[in-house]
Amino acid sequence: MSQVLYGERSWNPLARTVELTEEQLRRGGRTTPLGELNLPAMAEAFRRGHWLGGGGAERPFQRLPEGPGIVPVTRITGTATPVKVRQAAEFARALGELAVRRCGGPGQVAALADRARAEGVPLWIARRFAPGPAGPIAVAVDRRLVRVDVWGPGAPVVRIRAPHGFRRDSPQPAKGLRLTVGDTTAQLSLDKKRRRSRSSVEVRLPGQRWVLKREDATSSWLLRDERPVALLTRPARRPVPEPGSVLLPLSFVRYESPDPLDAVMAQVFAVAFGLGDTTGLARFRRTTASLARYLLRMQHRATPFGLFA
Repeated sequence: MSQVLYGERSWNPLARTVELTEEQLRRGGRTTPLGELNLPAMAEAFRRGHWLGGGGAERPFQRLPEGPGIVPVTRITGTATPVKVRQAAEFARALGELAVRRCGGPGQVAALADRARAEGVPLWIARRFAPGPAGPIAVAVDRRLVRVDVWGPGAPVVRIRAPHGFRRDSPQPAKGLRLTVGDTTAQLSLDKKRRRSRSSVEVRLPGQRWVLKREDATSSWLLRDERPVALLTRPARRPVPEPGSVLLPLSFVRYESPDPLDAVMAQVFAVAFGLGDTTGLARFRRTTASLARYLLRMQHRATPFGLFA
């Protein structure tokens, strides 16, 4: 039987008590295995004397009340679930210490933070991995912040941001998006036509050009300099996580090129832009310039990775 690290009792059998053990978190009748929590992100913030909340926001640990309060718990998906507890600071301390232990101790937590800093992606943002011709390709997406980071062996990291907001109806070809390949900013153009077969997304670098074009209702071809390099197929309309995972699957990518950069680009196009009948669109919600500035400011204030926002 697992040791209870934090527990609440009540004479009321219908009360939503909270219990934390070495294996799971129970809130009323709902149980969450620790494997579904983003323990590294919570452990890293806890070691710095902070508590992690939604969207990467943090608060000093000492501001958590000793009595009743709401403590956000970060899931591996990157979302935060508010947990109402009777002893907020005690619960957070127990969960933070457990997270550090489960990650392998303070040294391992520091190593994970260093790796995340090198990747330019905060620990709280979920990483999904796809096979590539040169090895696994990491895909990190936060659609609310309009940010995409994709990297893999043998290729520069490709990132998408919207520093001044994303607007689908903007007259600008990029709709407010900025795509970089390594340290180079690419020319991005989204073109959605009434005739679906003419819709496209284009990325230009000096001497290189990638174009996404519709193949059928659910698939699109990615071409590099007019040569097909990957066939991208979107998941089912209502995708479900794979067994043993809580993360939704990535789009299926069939590589036609051994070039690692083509593979990384294929994953960027697959996760950031529409496929099939939605070719020519970006898969982000509209954000205004003021909201973009607010989110960027919150990233700078809230996390140690603000410079990567």
